[in-house]
Amino acid sequence: MNGKSDKSPPPIDIETIAEQAERGEDVSAYFTNQHVAKQWVNVDFPLDLLRQIDTECQRAGVTRQAWIKMVCTEWLWQRQR
Repeated sequence: MNGKSDKSPPPIDIETIAEQAERGEDVSAYFTNQHVAKQWVNVDFPLDLLRQIDTECQRAGVTRQAWIKMVCTEWLWQRQR
């Protein structure tokens, strides 16, 4: 084993974590390194395209946002090959 506990610490507010860090305490257990930075964007789609996207969403059983992310990711992945 690596000496660290596999259990996550109990939920704690950010101010308490900040105070612990200011005192020099180890607060690394509160951070998972799994955060992905995100930025909200606003995109206008023609209605015909939006209707087609919605049809594909229903077919795939996903939300519009999930479908758009999935298609963009697939397209970029294919382009990198």
